[in-house]
Amino acid sequence: MRLTLREREIFEAIKKEPLISQDELSRRFGITRSSVAVHISNLMKKGVVLGKGYVINEAGSAVVIGESCINIDVQTENGNTTINVDYGGFAVEFSSVLSNFGVNVKVITVTGNDNVSDDIISKLREREIDTSNIYRHTQKRSCRRIFVNSISSYEECYSWKDYQKAISLKEWVVFNCEWLCIDPQFQENIIKKLYGKEDEKLPYLCTYMNIESPEDIPEYLWSYSTVVLGVKSDSLDLCAQKVRTILEHQNWILTDGSSRVIYFQNKKAIDVLLLPSQMFAIENRLPFLLAGLIYGLSSGYPLRQAIRISIGAAAGE
Repeated sequence: MRLTLREREIFEAIKKEPLISQDELSRRFGITRSSVAVHISNLMKKGVVLGKGYVINEAGSAVVIGESCINIDVQTENGNTTINVDYGGFAVEFSSVLSNFGVNVKVITVTGNDNVSDDIISKLREREIDTSNIYRHTQKRSCRRIFVNSISSYEECYSWKDYQKAISLKEWVVFNCEWLCIDPQFQENIIKKLYGKEDEKLPYLCTYMNIESPEDIPEYLWSYSTVVLGVKSDSLDLCAQKVRTILEHQNWILTDGSSRVIYFQNKKAIDVLLLPSQMFAIENRLPFLLAGLIYGLSSGYPLRQAIRISIGAAAGE
């Protein structure tokens, strides 16, 4: 969970000294004992302190906001037709990748009150993903997408208004996670919804995007702290130059998936060359790159090591 500055200070203290008393914490930080009790209670509610004895839970926590749907894929070739059906969407796919890394994941999505929703929820629960925040619409069916030869051709999906309601009902969950992972199609809407909130209450906003040139980076994306950009090889350096001049403390990485990954430290662009076994398609592997990055950072790895982990995830190592 995202902690306040005082909560972080108390957390670090009891992490080093599990048997420290509340009186000692009060003296050390110059606050009342009752204030210490409140902070510890909040740490317990947020799940980073477990019960008596200050047992520490340092597993990363993430909330994934996005679409879930049933995908119908129609493939035609030489007069033959193959139809496959599966469950997908950002909420299903990205939360599953994070869960495979051992990250504690909650999902906020909208489904219908139908068999498709039952199957999606069952699929997520099999991966030990928290589905208690899924909003089941009583008047609409679950989202359906039809792909013809891998191209999205038809859809029956929910509007942003439906997602706004789901997010508003679960606002406490949204603001009390460590990592808030956003479906690319909702990036701008989420920023508008969070506008004016206190920075201290905001989790780390995470997302990804495929772009072709520096001009394709939308202004609202600068509000995100952790971003993965897939970029065409001939535009990679130009995009890196633009990102380097604007970034402060965010963790952004850029890649073409075929030659290198670029990350930034102290506004300096650093290249990581990709070996042949580490190459991947940016069209569909950016979610894995982002998930690996979140896992690495939430586990306390240095940024360079987190990048290595994310590359392995994207390449399917």
